[in-house]
Amino acid sequence: MKSLPIILRVIIAAVLMFAASFSGMLLQLIPGYQNILAGTAVGRSTTGLLLACAAMLLQYACATVIAYAAVRLLARYLDHQPPAMLKLRPTKTGMIWFAAMIGVAMVISLIAGGITILFDVAGEPLAQHGDQWWATLIIVLGMAFLLQGIPEEFIWRGWLLPSLGAKISMRWAVGFSVVVFGSLHLVSRGGQSNALEHVIYLAMPLGFAYAAAMARLVADSTWAAVGVHGGYHTAMVIANVLPINNSPTLWVLIGALWFAVGLAIRAWRRPFAPAQSDPQESVPA
Repeated sequence: MKSLPIILRVIIAAVLMFAASFSGMLLQLIPGYQNILAGTAVGRSTTGLLLACAAMLLQYACATVIAYAAVRLLARYLDHQPPAMLKLRPTKTGMIWFAAMIGVAMVISLIAGGITILFDVAGEPLAQHGDQWWATLIIVLGMAFLLQGIPEEFIWRGWLLPSLGAKISMRWAVGFSVVVFGSLHLVSRGGQSNALEHVIYLAMPLGFAYAAAMARLVADSTWAAVGVHGGYHTAMVIANVLPINNSPTLWVLIGALWFAVGLAIRAWRRPFAPAQSDPQESVPA
């Protein structure tokens, strides 16, 4: 019977992730909203494009709102724990980690992309050219954080990780959350052309999910994990200035580098070690 609460929690996390992700699409049922998204509400102009960006950000923000409300309710009524369990309150340490992980994501993309360029790895160009580069940047940042980074980390590393950690060892909780989260990306569409590539693609979500879990535990803040996840997606803007091709080689390199970052964080601060005497320096297990 002990496995039932574990499986139930994993299912809840998966369902909640998809529900939050698609919740913003309900806004498209509002009359005229589709025209705003298309940038034609006030004619094809800069103003229309700005409105389209604002509407898309609002749609993305729905995922964050749904996830935040849901994990608060889950912590209270399923885990019978205070909101502090989620580690969602911004702290100085958490924000430093948040920014640092975004920086790490940029470095990883530069290294992985540079290797593929050096060895002339074939694939589909990632670069998006056009006069409205600023609109692309806004949408990429909104998607990276409001749609994916913040809500998904609130669910997987903010709630599920400590929730599972209360039922099983934190090592198993990390493994469970990383593997399930990564496996759900089998349905992702990131340029895969066959079944094997769908499996290879998992290297990236598995890699950064492990790094996110380690960062969350060591920093004692879910915002560290958000930095990893959001930074991973934000780093794709590098493709606009470098001739990086989307390929299985790139996916494996990025995944391996993120996994190495996770191992480095774990080796540096030992997140699974018994708590020390100073509660501010210890990591909950």
